[in-house]
Amino acid sequence: MKRAITKTTAPQKNAISSTTWQLKINIRNMKYLSVLSLLLFVGLSASAQTENWSFSLSMGGAWPLSTFKDNNPDNTKAGHARQGFNMTLESNYALQDNLALTGMLNFGNNPVNRDGVGTRLENMFNENYSITPTERDNLKLNANSWLWGSILTGLRYSINFNTFSWDFQALGGVNVNFLPNQQLIYDNPNNDWYYINQATNRNNLAFAWKAGTALRFAVSPRTNLQLGLSYFQSSAKISREEKEVEKGTITNSTRTFIGKEDNCYTLSTLNATIGFVYYLE
Repeated sequence: MKRAITKTTAPQKNAISSTTWQLKINIRNMKYLSVLSLLLFVGLSASAQTENWSFSLSMGGAWPLSTFKDNNPDNTKAGHARQGFNMTLESNYALQDNLALTGMLNFGNNPVNRDGVGTRLENMFNENYSITPTERDNLKLNANSWLWGSILTGLRYSINFNTFSWDFQALGGVNVNFLPNQQLIYDNPNNDWYYINQATNRNNLAFAWKAGTALRFAVSPRTNLQLGLSYFQSSAKISREEKEVEKGTITNSTRTFIGKEDNCYTLSTLNATIGFVYYLE
């Protein structure tokens, strides 16, 4: 079996439970972001004239584009993303009849293609190890989804007709990426160590922007049906490490450090949503 020889004794958490821990952290961070953003919108609403405010909730599909959907295991910028989900909570303050200031909470989730991610991580494993087909059964892949939440602000311009309105908007802001811990573990019961390839950062911040158009149809004096189409883009950086970890201790130690790398990704999705707009007065 081929492997690197750099050694260290830095403590390492149990790798088997790291995926569950990552999911709990992501859910907690999403809750914090949602509560903070909701308080922001409530505060803004209370400080302005209520007749100028409208709120909307929309959800639908998110289709990855360009390198974000690329499933080539040899492309380090490939996001291996599949069709996912998009949800927006939007607040608009009318400045004029056809111009409004917009604030938006944008949530995105895209599963990953396990074949592409698995092949990429296994290729990295094979650079240092040679195992038999039977030993390959000891490889375990965890492939979490891409998940993010954005706080965006911008302007909306509307063309108003007798029975509907046609909106155009452009927004920018900050995106919180809850990074996927796409992880490969090789745990042979005959060894006193196991191999792990995993992300070392859990989340990061990046600039994000979104542009789109929507049609609004009145269904009651205060309610509109809204059909939207938008493009979203942001970026993310994932730092990875490969190492062998000793078994049999409460706090596992790194036995052999193999290497690390940083990969940068462009998150880009085309979103089609449906929702409702509610006018305060």
